[in-house]
Amino acid sequence: MSLLTMKEAGKLPFGQLPVLETPSGVFLAQSAAIMRYVGRLAADDTLYPSTDLVLSALIDSIIDQEVDLFAGIGVYRYKGRFGFGHLTEEDFNKVRASLLNEVVPRHLNFFVRLLEKSSTGWIAGTEKPSIADFILVPRLEWLNNGSALDGEKDILEGDYAKLKELIAKFYALPEIQAYKAK
Repeated sequence: MSLLTMKEAGKLPFGQLPVLETPSGVFLAQSAAIMRYVGRLAADDTLYPSTDLVLSALIDSIIDQEVDLFAGIGVYRYKGRFGFGHLTEEDFNKVRASLLNEVVPRHLNFFVRLLEKSSTGWIAGTEKPSIADFILVPRLEWLNNGSALDGEKDILEGDYAKLKELIAKFYALPEIQAYKAK
């Protein structure tokens, strides 16, 4: 089914991807909501622990922090969608500089501190990756490969070695390697 067909059929609750159709036919939208749903389905309760309310709240806070990190980048990239299409290129050059020099480093440092406290190398200190790792790692990779900010690459160089270690650890998982090999 094409994106347009899905929109016309009302299958996109917010008019955009991602969506996940549940076995009951309900369409869930938004990455974090989909990940929480999938995490609750995990048989071993490790992706999103339902029995440890503090740990699941910590995972939620990490996901929310990822949203904060990328909020400014989203507005910068999709100016018109967020009501900023009327600003000048000079204005957006200032925004880009602020993102690169202040906003992004501040948020990345929050994640570095979490990893420094983690005895496992996973962002929430869990024994196995949690849904926070599954959300954060691809976004960090997107940020680092130049796709997020007009070709600005290697943002994770320097003080962010812990984040690069997290990315490497995540992509070294046999399940991730098997998925990427498909």
